[in-house]
Amino acid sequence: MRERVFGLCAVLAAGTILFLCLTQWNGWVGGARLQRTDDAYLETDLTPVGARVAGYVRAVPAADFEQVRAGQLLVQIDDEDYRALAQQARANVEAASTAISNIDAQTELQRANIAATSASVEAARAAADRAGQIAARQRVLERVGAGTQDAMEAGDAADLASAAELRRAQAGQSAAIKQLGVLQSQRAQATAALKAAEAALALAQINLRHTQIRAPRSGVLGQRQVRPGQYLPVGGQVAVLASLPNVWVIANYKETQIGRMRVGQPVKIYVDAYSGHILQGHVQAFAPASGSKFALLPADNATGNFTKVVQRVAVKIAILNADGLSALLRPGLSVVTDVDTGPK
Repeated sequence: MRERVFGLCAVLAAGTILFLCLTQWNGWVGGARLQRTDDAYLETDLTPVGARVAGYVRAVPAADFEQVRAGQLLVQIDDEDYRALAQQARANVEAASTAISNIDAQTELQRANIAATSASVEAARAAADRAGQIAARQRVLERVGAGTQDAMEAGDAADLASAAELRRAQAGQSAAIKQLGVLQSQRAQATAALKAAEAALALAQINLRHTQIRAPRSGVLGQRQVRPGQYLPVGGQVAVLASLPNVWVIANYKETQIGRMRVGQPVKIYVDAYSGHILQGHVQAFAPASGSKFALLPADNATGNFTKVVQRVAVKIAILNADGLSALLRPGLSVVTDVDTGPK
Protein backbone atom coordinates (compact mmCIF):
# COMPACT_ATOMS: atom_id res chain seq x y z
CA MET A 1 0.00 0.00 0.00
CA ARG A 2 2.78 2.32 0.96
CA GLU A 3 4.51 1.66 -2.35
CA ARG A 4 1.33 2.45 -4.28
CA VAL A 5 0.93 5.74 -2.43
CA PHE A 6 4.59 6.57 -3.02
CA GLY A 7 4.26 5.75 -6.72
CA LEU A 8 1.11 7.87 -7.01
CA CYS A 9 2.86 10.80 -5.34
CA ALA A 10 5.82 10.43 -7.68
CA VAL A 11 3.51 10.46 -10.70
CA LEU A 12 1.67 13.53 -9.40
CA ALA A 13 4.97 15.30 -8.70
CA ALA A 14 6.29 14.47 -12.16
CA GLY A 15 3.06 15.65 -13.75
CA THR A 16 3.17 18.87 -11.77
CA ILE A 17 6.77 19.50 -12.78
CA LEU A 18 5.95 18.75 -16.41
CA PHE A 19 2.92 21.07 -16.30
CA LEU A 20 4.95 23.88 -14.77
CA CYS A 21 7.71 23.45 -17.34
CA LEU A 22 5.24 23.52 -20.20
CA THR A 23 3.37 26.60 -18.96
CA GLN A 24 6.04 28.59 -17.14
CA TRP A 25 9.24 27.80 -19.02
CA ASN A 26 9.09 30.86 -21.29
CA GLY A 27 8.43 33.06 -18.28
CA TRP A 28 11.40 31.62 -16.42
CA VAL A 29 13.65 32.08 -19.44
CA GLY A 30 12.46 35.62 -20.19
CA GLY A 31 12.63 36.63 -16.53
CA ALA A 32 16.29 35.67 -16.08
CA ARG A 33 18.66 38.58 -15.51
CA LEU A 34 21.38 37.27 -17.83
CA GLN A 35 20.22 36.34 -21.30
CA ARG A 36 22.74 34.16 -23.13
CA THR A 37 22.96 32.88 -26.68
CA ASP A 38 25.65 31.15 -28.72
CA ASP A 39 23.84 32.00 -31.98
CA ALA A 40 26.04 35.08 -32.41
CA TYR A 41 28.95 36.16 -34.57
CA LEU A 42 31.17 39.13 -35.36
CA GLU A 43 30.15 41.41 -38.22
CA THR A 44 31.62 44.36 -40.15
CA ASP A 45 31.00 46.35 -43.33
CA LEU A 46 32.06 44.35 -46.39
CA THR A 47 32.30 46.50 -49.53
CA PRO A 48 32.72 44.84 -52.94
CA VAL A 49 35.07 47.13 -54.90
CA GLY A 50 34.27 47.16 -58.63
CA ALA A 51 35.22 48.91 -61.87
CA ARG A 52 33.26 51.86 -63.24
CA VAL A 53 34.96 51.71 -66.65
CA ALA A 54 35.99 48.76 -68.78
CA GLY A 55 39.51 47.96 -69.89
CA TYR A 56 42.54 45.73 -69.53
CA VAL A 57 44.24 45.65 -66.14
CA ARG A 58 47.71 47.19 -66.26
CA ALA A 59 48.76 46.70 -62.64
CA VAL A 60 47.44 45.45 -59.29
CA PRO A 61 49.66 47.12 -56.68
CA ALA A 62 47.60 45.93 -53.68
CA ALA A 63 48.19 42.48 -52.18
CA ASP A 64 45.82 39.90 -50.72
CA PHE A 65 44.75 40.63 -47.13
CA GLU A 66 46.64 43.93 -47.16
CA GLN A 67 45.78 46.74 -44.76
CA VAL A 68 44.92 49.70 -47.00
CA ARG A 69 44.04 53.33 -46.36
CA ALA A 70 41.28 55.36 -47.95
CA GLY A 71 42.24 56.49 -51.45
CA GLN A 72 45.03 53.94 -51.89
CA LEU A 73 45.43 52.60 -55.45
CA LEU A 74 44.17 49.03 -55.74
CA VAL A 75 43.99 48.42 -59.52
CA GLN A 76 45.24 50.42 -62.52
CA ILE A 77 43.32 49.97 -65.79
CA ASP A 78 45.05 50.80 -69.09
CA ASP A 79 44.13 54.46 -69.67
CA GLU A 80 45.50 55.20 -73.17
CA ASP A 81 42.07 55.15 -74.84
CA TYR A 82 40.54 57.27 -72.09
CA ARG A 83 43.35 59.84 -72.33
CA ALA A 84 42.78 60.13 -76.08
CA LEU A 85 39.04 60.61 -75.54
CA ALA A 86 39.75 63.31 -72.96
CA GLN A 87 42.07 65.13 -75.38
CA GLN A 88 39.45 64.92 -78.12
CA ALA A 89 36.80 66.31 -75.79
CA ARG A 90 39.15 69.13 -74.77
CA ALA A 91 39.72 69.99 -78.45
CA ASN A 92 35.94 70.07 -78.98
CA VAL A 93 35.62 72.54 -76.11
CA GLU A 94 38.28 74.78 -77.64
CA ALA A 95 36.55 74.63 -81.04
CA ALA A 96 33.19 75.55 -79.52
CA SER A 97 34.77 78.41 -77.58
CA THR A 98 36.45 79.68 -80.76
CA ALA A 99 33.11 79.56 -82.60
CA ILE A 100 31.56 81.78 -79.93
CA SER A 101 34.45 84.25 -80.21
CA ASN A 102 33.98 84.32 -84.00
CA ILE A 103 30.25 85.02 -83.62
CA ASP A 104 31.01 87.78 -81.12
CA ALA A 105 33.38 89.40 -83.64
CA GLN A 106 30.73 89.13 -86.36
CA THR A 107 28.21 90.70 -83.99
CA GLU A 108 30.45 93.72 -83.40
CA LEU A 109 30.94 94.07 -87.15
CA GLN A 110 27.20 93.86 -87.71
CA ARG A 111 26.57 96.56 -85.13
CA ALA A 112 28.97 98.76 -87.11
CA ASN A 113 27.06 97.91 -90.29
CA ILE A 114 23.81 98.88 -88.59
CA ALA A 115 25.32 102.22 -87.60
CA ALA A 116 26.49 102.77 -91.22
CA THR A 117 23.06 101.92 -92.65
CA SER A 118 21.42 104.22 -90.11
CA ALA A 119 23.65 107.05 -91.35
CA SER A 120 22.74 106.19 -94.95
CA VAL A 121 19.06 106.35 -94.05
CA GLU A 122 19.50 109.79 -92.50
CA ALA A 123 21.38 111.02 -95.58
CA ALA A 124 18.78 109.57 -97.92
CA ARG A 125 15.98 111.13 -95.89
CA ALA A 126 17.66 114.54 -96.04
CA ALA A 127 18.19 114.18 -99.79
CA ALA A 128 14.57 113.11 -100.25
CA ASP A 129 13.35 116.09 -98.27
CA ARG A 130 15.52 118.44 -100.38
CA ALA A 131 14.32 116.86 -103.65
CA GLY A 132 10.71 117.14 -102.52
CA GLN A 133 11.11 120.82 -101.75
CA ILE A 134 12.73 121.48 -105.16
CA ALA A 135 9.97 119.56 -106.98
CA ALA A 136 7.27 121.51 -105.14
CA ARG A 137 8.97 124.81 -105.98
CA GLN A 138 9.23 123.92 -109.68
CA ARG A 139 5.55 123.03 -109.81
CA VAL A 140 4.64 126.45 -108.34
CA LEU A 141 6.91 128.27 -110.81
CA GLU A 142 5.50 126.34 -113.75
CA ARG A 143 1.92 127.17 -112.64
CA VAL A 144 2.58 130.92 -112.48
CA GLY A 145 4.48 130.84 -115.79
CA ALA A 146 7.90 131.54 -114.29
CA GLY A 147 9.20 128.02 -114.87
CA THR A 148 9.41 125.49 -117.63
CA GLN A 149 7.80 122.11 -118.09
CA ASP A 150 11.19 120.52 -118.42
CA ALA A 151 12.40 121.90 -115.05
CA MET A 152 9.22 120.69 -113.33
CA GLU A 153 9.62 117.18 -114.74
CA ALA A 154 13.27 117.11 -113.71
CA GLY A 155 12.30 118.11 -110.16
CA ASP A 156 9.63 115.39 -109.97
CA ALA A 157 12.07 112.78 -111.27
CA ALA A 158 14.68 113.81 -108.70
CA ASP A 159 12.02 113.63 -105.98
CA LEU A 160 11.03 110.06 -106.98
CA ALA A 161 14.68 108.97 -107.18
CA SER A 162 15.41 110.37 -103.72
CA ALA A 163 12.36 108.61 -102.28
CA ALA A 164 13.49 105.32 -103.83
CA GLU A 165 17.00 105.81 -102.44
CA LEU A 166 15.49 106.39 -98.99
CA ARG A 167 13.49 103.14 -99.20
CA ARG A 168 16.61 101.26 -100.32
CA ALA A 169 18.58 102.63 -97.33
CA GLN A 170 15.77 101.72 -94.93
CA ALA A 171 15.62 98.18 -96.35
CA GLY A 172 19.38 97.86 -95.87
CA GLN A 173 19.02 99.03 -92.29
CA SER A 174 16.21 96.51 -91.61
CA ALA A 175 18.28 93.67 -93.11
CA ALA A 176 21.29 94.60 -90.97
CA ILE A 177 19.14 94.61 -87.80
CA LYS A 178 17.67 91.19 -88.68
CA GLN A 179 21.15 89.81 -89.36
CA LEU A 180 22.11 90.87 -85.83
CA GLY A 181 19.21 88.74 -84.51
CA VAL A 182 20.47 85.79 -86.57
CA LEU A 183 23.93 86.19 -85.04
CA GLN A 184 22.44 86.29 -81.55
CA SER A 185 20.57 83.04 -82.27
CA GLN A 186 23.78 81.49 -83.59
CA ARG A 187 25.59 82.55 -80.44
CA ALA A 188 22.93 80.87 -78.28
CA GLN A 189 23.34 77.69 -80.34
CA ALA A 190 27.12 77.89 -80.08
CA THR A 191 26.84 78.42 -76.30
CA ALA A 192 24.72 75.26 -76.01
CA ALA A 193 27.29 73.38 -78.10
CA LEU A 194 30.04 74.65 -75.78
CA LYS A 195 28.15 73.38 -72.71
CA ALA A 196 27.68 69.99 -74.37
CA ALA A 197 31.39 69.85 -75.20
CA GLU A 198 32.28 70.81 -71.61
CA ALA A 199 29.97 68.08 -70.29
CA ALA A 200 31.60 65.55 -72.63
CA LEU A 201 35.03 66.69 -71.40
CA ALA A 202 33.94 66.33 -67.77
CA LEU A 203 32.65 62.81 -68.49
CA ALA A 204 35.88 61.89 -70.27
CA GLN A 205 37.92 63.17 -67.32
CA ILE A 206 35.73 61.22 -64.89
CA ASN A 207 36.20 58.02 -66.91
CA LEU A 208 39.95 58.69 -67.05
CA ARG A 209 40.02 59.13 -63.29
CA HIS A 210 38.09 55.91 -62.78
CA THR A 211 40.80 53.92 -64.55
CA GLN A 212 42.44 54.09 -61.13
CA ILE A 213 40.38 51.96 -58.74
CA ARG A 214 41.06 53.22 -55.23
CA ALA A 215 39.98 52.07 -51.78
CA PRO A 216 36.76 53.84 -50.75
CA ARG A 217 37.85 53.74 -47.10
CA SER A 218 40.47 52.24 -44.83
CA GLY A 219 40.29 48.54 -44.08
CA VAL A 220 41.65 45.12 -45.01
CA LEU A 221 41.39 43.65 -48.51
CA GLY A 222 40.19 40.15 -49.23
CA GLN A 223 41.65 38.05 -52.02
CA ARG A 224 42.25 39.89 -55.29
CA GLN A 225 40.02 38.74 -58.12
CA VAL A 226 41.93 40.30 -61.05
CA ARG A 227 45.45 40.07 -62.40
CA PRO A 228 47.50 42.19 -64.86
CA GLY A 229 46.43 41.64 -68.46
CA GLN A 230 42.91 40.56 -67.53
CA TYR A 231 39.96 42.33 -69.19
CA LEU A 232 37.75 43.99 -66.60
CA PRO A 233 34.15 44.86 -67.60
CA VAL A 234 32.07 47.66 -66.11
CA GLY A 235 30.97 46.56 -62.66
CA GLY A 236 33.57 43.78 -62.52
CA GLN A 237 34.57 43.09 -58.92
CA VAL A 238 38.26 43.38 -58.07
CA ALA A 239 38.23 42.66 -54.32
CA VAL A 240 36.18 42.89 -51.13
CA LEU A 241 37.15 45.51 -48.54
CA ALA A 242 36.43 44.84 -44.86
CA SER A 243 36.31 47.96 -42.69
CA LEU A 244 38.48 46.51 -39.94
CA PRO A 245 39.08 46.97 -37.07
CA ASN A 246 35.50 48.29 -36.85
CA VAL A 247 33.49 45.21 -35.84
CA TRP A 248 30.33 44.54 -33.88
CA VAL A 249 28.24 41.54 -32.80
CA ILE A 250 24.99 40.24 -34.28
CA ALA A 251 23.32 37.98 -31.70
CA ASN A 252 20.15 36.10 -32.65
CA TYR A 253 18.10 35.82 -29.46
CA LYS A 254 14.90 33.84 -29.10
CA GLU A 255 11.74 35.87 -28.93
CA THR A 256 11.24 34.58 -25.38
CA GLN A 257 14.53 36.18 -24.32
CA ILE A 258 14.12 39.77 -25.49
CA GLY A 259 11.18 40.78 -23.31
CA ARG A 260 13.37 42.69 -20.84
CA MET A 261 16.16 43.71 -23.22
CA ARG A 262 16.63 47.40 -23.87
CA VAL A 263 19.09 49.55 -25.83
CA GLY A 264 22.12 50.46 -23.73
CA GLN A 265 22.15 47.38 -21.48
CA PRO A 266 25.67 45.99 -20.82
CA VAL A 267 26.83 42.83 -22.57
CA LYS A 268 29.68 40.41 -21.95
CA ILE A 269 31.08 38.86 -25.12
CA TYR A 270 33.10 35.62 -25.29
CA VAL A 271 34.92 34.91 -28.56
CA ASP A 272 35.33 31.19 -29.23
CA ALA A 273 38.71 31.72 -30.89
CA TYR A 274 40.18 33.58 -27.89
CA SER A 275 39.15 31.82 -24.70
CA GLY A 276 39.98 33.63 -21.51
CA HIS A 277 39.15 37.04 -22.92
CA ILE A 278 35.92 38.84 -22.04
CA LEU A 279 34.88 41.71 -24.29
CA GLN A 280 32.60 44.44 -23.00
CA GLY A 281 29.77 45.93 -25.05
CA HIS A 282 26.22 47.19 -24.94
CA VAL A 283 22.98 46.62 -26.81
CA GLN A 284 22.89 49.08 -29.72
CA ALA A 285 19.78 48.18 -31.73
CA PHE A 286 17.18 45.54 -32.50
CA ALA A 287 16.25 44.19 -35.92
CA PRO A 288 12.92 45.50 -37.28
CA ALA A 289 11.57 41.94 -37.68
CA SER A 290 12.44 38.35 -36.93
CA GLY A 291 14.81 36.48 -39.18
CA SER A 292 12.03 34.50 -40.86
CA LYS A 293 10.61 37.72 -42.31
CA PHE A 294 13.84 38.34 -44.20
CA ALA A 295 14.02 34.81 -45.61
CA LEU A 296 13.96 34.33 -49.36
CA LEU A 297 10.84 32.15 -48.99
CA PRO A 298 9.04 33.28 -45.81
CA ALA A 299 6.76 30.74 -44.15
CA ASP A 300 3.01 31.02 -44.78
CA ASN A 301 1.29 29.88 -41.58
CA ALA A 302 -2.20 30.52 -42.94
CA THR A 303 -2.28 27.22 -44.84
CA GLY A 304 -1.97 23.60 -43.76
CA ASN A 305 -1.16 22.41 -40.25
CA PHE A 306 0.45 25.00 -38.01
CA THR A 307 3.47 24.19 -35.86
CA LYS A 308 4.65 26.95 -33.58
CA VAL A 309 8.39 27.61 -33.91
CA VAL A 310 10.25 29.96 -31.60
CA GLN A 311 11.43 32.92 -33.67
CA ARG A 312 14.76 34.69 -33.32
CA VAL A 313 15.42 38.43 -33.44
CA ALA A 314 18.81 39.88 -34.37
CA VAL A 315 20.33 42.15 -31.73
CA LYS A 316 23.21 44.45 -32.68
CA ILE A 317 25.82 44.75 -29.93
CA ALA A 318 28.53 47.40 -30.03
CA ILE A 319 31.95 46.45 -28.66
CA LEU A 320 33.25 49.02 -26.16
CA ASN A 321 36.33 47.21 -24.85
CA ALA A 322 37.98 44.51 -27.00
CA ASP A 323 40.31 43.37 -24.19
CA GLY A 324 43.35 43.84 -26.44
CA LEU A 325 41.90 41.87 -29.34
CA SER A 326 40.99 44.76 -31.68
CA ALA A 327 43.58 43.81 -34.29
CA LEU A 328 42.63 40.11 -34.14
CA LEU A 329 38.85 40.21 -34.40
CA ARG A 330 37.48 39.13 -37.77
CA PRO A 331 33.89 39.09 -39.03
CA GLY A 332 32.27 35.67 -38.99
CA LEU A 333 33.93 34.46 -35.78
CA SER A 334 31.52 32.76 -33.38
CA VAL A 335 30.84 34.39 -30.03
CA VAL A 336 28.68 33.89 -26.95
CA THR A 337 26.89 36.91 -25.50
CA ASP A 338 25.41 37.58 -22.06
CA VAL A 339 23.04 40.55 -21.88
CA ASP A 340 22.55 41.91 -18.37
CA THR A 341 18.90 42.98 -18.28
CA GLY A 342 19.21 44.41 -14.79
CA PRO A 343 17.51 43.38 -11.51
CA LYS A 344 14.44 41.18 -11.66
